[in-house]
Amino acid sequence: MLKNKKNRQRNIFLEVEYLGTNYFGFQVQKGEADFKPTVQGVLEEALEKLFNKKIRIAYAGRTDRGVHANAQAVNFKVFSGIPLKNIKTALNTFLPQDVRINRVKTVPLDFHARFSAKSKIYRYLIYNHKQPSVFLKDFSWHLPEKLELKAMEKEAKKLFGRRDFSGFAKEAKAYKHCIRDLKTITIKKKGKFVQIDIEADGFLRSMARNIVSFLVGVSDKKNPYRRKPAQACGLYLYRVKY
Repeated sequence: MLKNKKNRQRNIFLEVEYLGTNYFGFQVQKGEADFKPTVQGVLEEALEKLFNKKIRIAYAGRTDRGVHANAQAVNFKVFSGIPLKNIKTALNTFLPQDVRINRVKTVPLDFHARFSAKSKIYRYLIYNHKQPSVFLKDFSWHLPEKLELKAMEKEAKKLFGRRDFSGFAKEAKAYKHCIRDLKTITIKKKGKFVQIDIEADGFLRSMARNIVSFLVGVSDKKNPYRRKPAQACGLYLYRVKY
């Protein structure tokens, strides 16, 4: 006889997109005196409403306050027979409008959104136009000066490979080591936007934003890089590869 589906544990994968503007980052903040909304927090609240129990999620990457995601990867384990399409519909009903589940699937029980990932891609958007836009201020970094893309691309190639990125990390001492494999950086001009895609096997805190700031400093010799990260609003967790 087949086991009752309700008694079978499943590992469920969610692909999540969100706007980070109204959140204090993705990860739930511990030890805060006042409640600060996080994306993880609203996701776990929605899961609790659906499954009637507290569920802790695993996730591919922690994004900072104001950072967005096109495809954050999340997984959780649960004993439930609810169909996947119903899980997606219910969660999107419970979630605020700036967080949405785009895909739901079952994955092997040993799958982990972070530790099973082969690489992650962060995309950074620069609004490279003389005049700022009130409609884009929460979604891109406005830079009026013309960017020298060839100079940026030349310097970007020097960062490729497996190396110590502690110089691009916030609180580098918090890590056991800061060695990461940076696979590629792609820089493209699309209309009034400059799009920078950074792919690596892992990222240190503020690493992607510091790399963008460094490349902009290469272009603008009058304003060199001084370990000040690019604005959070222009950064997106674009894709997680498994």
